[in-house]
Amino acid sequence: MEIIKPSKKGKEKESILTPIMYLLLGLILAFKSNEATTLLFWIIGIVVIVFGVKTLIEYYQNKEMAQYKNINLTVALASIIIGVLLIILANALQIGLRYVLGFFLIYFGVTRLLTQISFQDYKNMSALSNIILIIMGIFSIFVSNAIFVIIGWILILNAVILFIDYLKN
Repeated sequence: MEIIKPSKKGKEKESILTPIMYLLLGLILAFKSNEATTLLFWIIGIVVIVFGVKTLIEYYQNKEMAQYKNINLTVALASIIIGVLLIILANALQIGLRYVLGFFLIYFGVTRLLTQISFQDYKNMSALSNIILIIMGIFSIFVSNAIFVIIGWILILNAVILFIDYLKN
């Protein structure tokens, strides 16, 4: 049995569009993560509203044939209401998400650090990682969503690597 390796000859040159998209998304997440999170709640709200409207239209088109016709109407109206609430409360949800994530990171970091201290195992790198978790939690609460900022910087780094790879080929 012979193993066939793909050749680079038939492969087209990589697109410059991928690192540009990574860079743009990374910059948005790194520097405007709060706004990106709010926008995400807006998008989710719009999708839920569209689903509700679609379900409402299907209900009125098939209301004599539907076995559970009241359920379809309820799902449609609930979807529209939830979608509108997601849009109206997007900023509050973004702040809530920051606080929940921040307190979770602080709790996780502190409990792990206290466990290490109780076992006198705090002179290694994992103790440093717990301190970083605590700092990220505080950053997330007071400044911006820490996880999205980190993802943004990873995307920026990935974009730079892909761009260098693009220039090499």
